[in-house]
Amino acid sequence: MPLFAQISTIKASSDYSVFATVSKNPFIPNSCTIFTVNISDTVYFGNNEDYLLPNTYMRLYPPQDILTLSGRIDTYGVVSFGFNHNGDPADGYPQGGMNDQGLCLDGNGLPSVPMNSYPGRERLFITALMQILLECANVSEVINWFQTHYLGSTWNSQIHFADANGDAIVVSVADREFVFTNKSSIHYLVSTNFNLADYSNGYYPCSRYNTATNMLGQITTEEDLTVDACRDVLDAVHIEGQYATKYSNIFDPINQKIHLYYERNFNQRVSLNLGSELASVQRGGTDVFEENQLYFKEISIASLFAEDPLVPGYPLLIFISIIALVLSIFTLSKRRLLKKNRDS
Repeated sequence: MPLFAQISTIKASSDYSVFATVSKNPFIPNSCTIFTVNISDTVYFGNNEDYLLPNTYMRLYPPQDILTLSGRIDTYGVVSFGFNHNGDPADGYPQGGMNDQGLCLDGNGLPSVPMNSYPGRERLFITALMQILLECANVSEVINWFQTHYLGSTWNSQIHFADANGDAIVVSVADREFVFTNKSSIHYLVSTNFNLADYSNGYYPCSRYNTATNMLGQITTEEDLTVDACRDVLDAVHIEGQYATKYSNIFDPINQKIHLYYERNFNQRVSLNLGSELASVQRGGTDVFEENQLYFKEISIASLFAEDPLVPGYPLLIFISIIALVLSIFTLSKRRLLKKNRDS
């Protein structure tokens, strides 16, 4: 579920919630499933983005040098996903993403809870999720980041992180403090819309959580752990209706691959290489924008599928069927012509 428009600048004299409310009923319990699964040298991070807005977008931020409240920093390259051009407060804010170090993240919406605030800690220079992707390379750095930054006195989400080492945590709030839930001895970690550290915060029990954990638990070998296996999990827990699954992503943080599904069509996939995509973004280009000192390229997810119709699934089958039909017609016409020549 979208992590609603986050306050970009936190002033010392004010007390802000980390995420701004988008509507009178911002939390829909049947939405968003996230998981990390790894066996040996294979790691996947899967997410269903369930919400009511259309116009889903991908943004590519190449590595760049920027000036922050704490001085200049060199950022990591980042791909983020979310919504835009809807005239909605959630527009333009990252709902999830991955950086070129293999750090992946996405979030589940939860009812807001109070937390201890630490106004003396480091302030944000951009939204929290974006800043983490720009600055942190792994889960260990994420934990340190949450322990050293000021994020207000309320919190209304839990954030799921994974890295190229196969480490994964879910960051939530319990007893007014950030708590870090890891995948311990099992090979997967799942989060939906109940707080893993405090079941009273959110909507427990959750059938999507049960389905995802059962399916991931049945993957026991590295050979069985494939993109298609992860796709099947996302398909099994996707949502229909007003708050339907708008896009699904499977990140491969080791190989820097992005696998996308659009509008619940799990038979059609677009796969991208993060390094190649980031290298294509040139500052000053006609399709490159700048916000908050960062330049980036914004691409409609729908256009990715329109530009690449021969992705795995039905479009390829349709193409093959058309070719087969044309060949059949050609063969039949040739036979008729030969028969006509013999008869004459």
